[in-house]
Amino acid sequence: MSMTSLQLNAGPSPWGSPYWKKLPTEELARYDPQAPKEKYFIDNLELLVDDMETARCKGSLKLPDSPDLVKVVVKTDFFAKALRTSAYVHEADMYELHLSSLQGLSIPYCYGLFQHKDKDDKVSSFLVLEDCGDLIDDVSSLPNSFKLKALDALYEIHCAGYIHGDLSLNNITIKDGQPFFIDLETAEPHKCEMKERIVVGEERRNIECDEIDLCCMMLEIWADSKVKVEGLLVFQRAQCAPSEREHRFLTLSSRPS
Repeated sequence: MSMTSLQLNAGPSPWGSPYWKKLPTEELARYDPQAPKEKYFIDNLELLVDDMETARCKGSLKLPDSPDLVKVVVKTDFFAKALRTSAYVHEADMYELHLSSLQGLSIPYCYGLFQHKDKDDKVSSFLVLEDCGDLIDDVSSLPNSFKLKALDALYEIHCAGYIHGDLSLNNITIKDGQPFFIDLETAEPHKCEMKERIVVGEERRNIECDEIDLCCMMLEIWADSKVKVEGLLVFQRAQCAPSEREHRFLTLSSRPS
């Protein structure tokens, strides 16, 4: 879905920003001028991430062809000292072009990138994304099934030919039990060499993909040597082809005592 212009209602400012620095309420232009001429509104803005460099607000998006409101997150560098226009354009392209088939599955749906030019001709960016839930608070409380879903979602990104590039718990959200990867500013082309299955609870070993290994460490998929694992779940790596991405989870019987 493309948008030509976006208008924000008045919203909060991050702590530490100048008292006069308020979110713009005039129309923001979509950076892709060829998009259909439609006007969208975002209301009920609440500060989600109190950071001037990368502020995030939650809000309700009003679509012109629907009476329903859509929960979205607006990511912006409007309050930042150093604007990152090219990074925002790259991230928008990752959502809308390179990984478009994964929107709503492994990554949020993107409603567009909009820009604001101030009196000094400085351009700030506003990236509007589907609200895909909350960040992970406690890895140890996550069920193994979720950990494998996250690993599979990351592998889907790899199968599409890209690496996330900035993997951390701050870049994974959970909504209705499903994982989503966010913040694709540093995503870059990648040919995944992953060839083996990964068993939840097995000891860490050398695998062919550093980012998959990092994900396993981050989500505590590799076993803690002090913890006895009662059951096993498996991430099965299938052949990764540009036109077909197969994946499956296998449930194994409990490990003998």
